[in-house]
Amino acid sequence: MFYFFYYVPVGINAPLRRTPFLTYTYTGLCVLVFVLNRFFAGYIPFDFYRLIYSPFDGSLVTAVTAAFLHFGYVHLIGNLVYLLLIGRYVEDRLGPVLFSIVFLVSAGLGNVLQGVFNTHVLNDPYVGIVGASGAVSGLLGAAAVRFFYSKLRIAYWVFLPLQAYTRAGRSEMPVVFAIALWFVLQVARGSIQVGGFGTQVAYVTHIAGFLLGAGLAAVTGQYTEGRVDAMLRRAAKYMTKGQGYAAQGEYIRYVAHRPDDADAHAALARAMILTKDHHGARKYYRRACELLLGQMRRGDCETVYQEALRGFEDFTLSPEHHIKLAFGLERNLKPKLAVTAYETFARRYPKHSESPLALLRAAGLYLQTFTDTRRADECYRRLIEDYPDDVWVDFAREQRRQLGSC
Repeated sequence: MFYFFYYVPVGINAPLRRTPFLTYTYTGLCVLVFVLNRFFAGYIPFDFYRLIYSPFDGSLVTAVTAAFLHFGYVHLIGNLVYLLLIGRYVEDRLGPVLFSIVFLVSAGLGNVLQGVFNTHVLNDPYVGIVGASGAVSGLLGAAAVRFFYSKLRIAYWVFLPLQAYTRAGRSEMPVVFAIALWFVLQVARGSIQVGGFGTQVAYVTHIAGFLLGAGLAAVTGQYTEGRVDAMLRRAAKYMTKGQGYAAQGEYIRYVAHRPDDADAHAALARAMILTKDHHGARKYYRRACELLLGQMRRGDCETVYQEALRGFEDFTLSPEHHIKLAFGLERNLKPKLAVTAYETFARRYPKHSESPLALLRAAGLYLQTFTDTRRADECYRRLIEDYPDDVWVDFAREQRRQLGSC
């Protein structure tokens, strides 16, 4: 029975938290070098063959530069597909510095070891080595360590011509299984090369690059970081199933390792609402808002604050954070939330030096935005009675006089 099965990876089921600039940069360099060499070599005063790594007279520099040179469309596209699809996730988790180290070390040392193999096993030190496959293999190794808990998304097409059957779709498989299968194939095909067959493909570069990438990821603690990420994934899965206590436990473990993750603190608060732990929910909503303010994510902070208010009408942050949030809400033209923030601040922190100003700002919003003279007058009255020595008292009295209250 004749059949055809094709598949291509389309990503990892993990969120991307930053733009992978270096992945795009390395991809762009490979494309640029390919285009210049293929179409403009005669017009550029540079010999692109100098980028090739040759075991006979090459250096560690050319072992690295060879990663950016490709001679065929299939070779180029095959490497760049994996670089773009896997590299962006690895860069997102490892950061640009470690990502570059994995990319360049796997490319350079992978090509050097392929050169050693060509020289001492194949007895052919004159075969040049090019392509980013060593670097991409290193990224696959790093991905196997960091994303061991994730799944690889693939798009597939099955075609059985004699049965007139065709089917296409998407599926998922564990990242470790998919990469392990790829690695086994590289070892099997590399073993065949020992007999002198299939020497056009640098399988030793693939194997060495993979091991180097996995090793670098392991010694820099990426497996442990992956275990922490797995806690967050399990917590989110428990939440979708309505298993609040299980989700709460995973979130608590996660924020113990990642105390600055504001989104996780907000998610933990939601899990605690599900388990009726309202005291804990207040605590983690507050921590989430304060972290978001500190990270200059004011819009996200306002969203979480509004969410917390739906469950707790008197929800407040610490004095410094709360008054900062209130001012920001007013500046961002969210007067209803701003008034609530100002009034809850004055009630919660009546002895704070900013409380008179909070009442004054609330009165101004009631008067100018909502034309609610009664509520405005109430705020002015509280300011006068509770803070008789404040610098804004005379202004408040004058406003009440104009409103006809005194």
